[in-house]
Amino acid sequence: MKEKLVSVYIPTCNRLEMLKRAIQSVLLQDYKNIEILICDDSSTDGTADYVNELIAEGKNIRYFCTERQSGACAARNMGIFTAKGEFITGLDDDDEFMPDRISSFVSAWDEKYSFLCSDYIDKYADGNEKRFKQRRHKLTLKGLLLENLATNQVFTLTERLQTIGGFDLRARRFQDWDTWIRLCYKYGDFKNLSKPLYIMHHDHAIGSSRVTSSYPANLALLDLKNRNIDKYSSSELYVINYLIKYHAGTSNILEAVKASILAKNIKFLIKDILKKLGFL
Repeated sequence: MKEKLVSVYIPTCNRLEMLKRAIQSVLLQDYKNIEILICDDSSTDGTADYVNELIAEGKNIRYFCTERQSGACAARNMGIFTAKGEFITGLDDDDEFMPDRISSFVSAWDEKYSFLCSDYIDKYADGNEKRFKQRRHKLTLKGLLLENLATNQVFTLTERLQTIGGFDLRARRFQDWDTWIRLCYKYGDFKNLSKPLYIMHHDHAIGSSRVTSSYPANLALLDLKNRNIDKYSSSELYVINYLIKYHAGTSNILEAVKASILAKNIKFLIKDILKKLGFL
């Protein structure tokens, strides 16, 4: 039986050396029927020349480039809405796939789940590594509304990602989280595979944040809530409003206690205490 085609979109902008590693990790997959969609947000570092060389060598790669820099969401959507695969997944240009990522997802696919995700490995600039391990296999919208349990990449049917409109161009931060919420809301629960299939590279030491943004987390969370307000219950609204205040530095311990009780997750209280003590 012929393998079903899987599309892998890779957004990029002026990070050619990292992009080379990302592309190689897809070319080295043990699942071979893959098209790679390079979604270039107007790079000026030779990205086009490098990708076109690979295409000339016969690699199953298609190259797209924005007319002007338009942001990661616009770049991703170029790939999503031109993808030919039955399945689709993404890869950030500074990360890489484990060799069995695609085959593991294809083997585990079950249409009753909106999408699949997996554990991953963090690799830090100081040489340290840390595995992220999801405690549960079956995950729901309720949990996803409060935390990005799916992390930054998922595997799903291309038609589904296209149907929900791809990535929301209005999102200035948490774009992936917002997209997975809409997928889960429309198509149901999702499943995590309990083995690391993705390597997330960090250019800092362990314990620091991977994401740097001029747009504050509290405002990004407020935007996320407002775009998805119809999906939150009253208790979930309390928790997300608490998280907005936490990131703004205006939450208090009583609010953290209530949020932890409503979410059935003690870590909100623990993080609030640690932050107030200066450990976060």
